[in-house]
Amino acid sequence: MTPRFRIPADILRSLFTPHAWAALALLGGLLGCSSPRDGALEEFSRWHDNAHAQAQAGALSWSELYKQSFDRLTALPPSLQQDTRLENTVLLLSMARKFEANEISAQQFAAERTDIESQLQARLR
Repeated sequence: MTPRFRIPADILRSLFTPHAWAALALLGGLLGCSSPRDGALEEFSRWHDNAHAQAQAGALSWSELYKQSFDRLTALPPSLQQDTRLENTVLLLSMARKFEANEISAQQFAAERTDIESQLQARLR
């Protein structure tokens, strides 16, 4: 019995060159490496949302929230999202310390925090 569709052997050989296998291996490696990073950032976000709620309720100081955020972020695999979050966390930690030292008012701190967090969300989109 003859197959209905035949693929010439030279086309098959050209598809499975060493370069094609290397490209497939690289692509598989890149795809495989993205999942743990995404999972780690998702886990950080869940922790951060909970800790942020604690800070808003007064159960956690703002400076402690941002200090813990910094520590957790530096433990994550490097990424552009990690860099962006770290940059904003340092700004927020500085503002929180000024607020807790009574160098700025609660209203100034809230306004600055909202502004920095809004900029972060815009940069992450």
